Amino acid sequence: MPIREIVGKTVGFGLVAAALIVGGILDLLGGHVYNDYLNTALGIILILMGLGTGGLGTFLIVGILYEERLRRQDEEVHVTPRGTPLAPPPPWGMADVGKPSGVIRVGDAATSSGGGGSPRVMAVVVSNLDAPMLIVGLLAWTILALVLFAPH
Repeated sequence: MPIREIVGKTVGFGLVAAALIVGGILDLLGGHVYNDYLNTALGIILILMGLGTGGLGTFLIVGILYEERLRRQDEEVHVTPRGTPLAPPPPWGMADVGKPSGVIRVGDAATSSGGGGSPRVMAVVVSNLDAPMLIVGLLAWTILALVLFAPH
């Protein structure tokens, strides 16, 4: 389980959410000029932003835990249960079951004539920085194109 990532996100989002909520409460409770009408709205907006930040942090942490659970399930061996008992062998016999097919002996070395291999499970690891780096690269590309090709 990615404990370091969870603790980091909990501390980061928790501190920001707490700071926004405390700032909003202090703004609402503090002294103000009699005609300061935006002060109440600012306090409420800060509190709502704090609650939204806390909710987003909770959502991201739950997503990390869910992703970790899916990753562990992918690593488990999946065996399809057999619905019926084993069938008897065919009447003509089992022939060369269990023997490797296509092995030809030439001299002392054995070579395979029919290829081989088996299907393999493949996983792709994506870094958390891939999407932000792509966005920054596209923004840089856009700015560069605007600067170079803009009419002067």
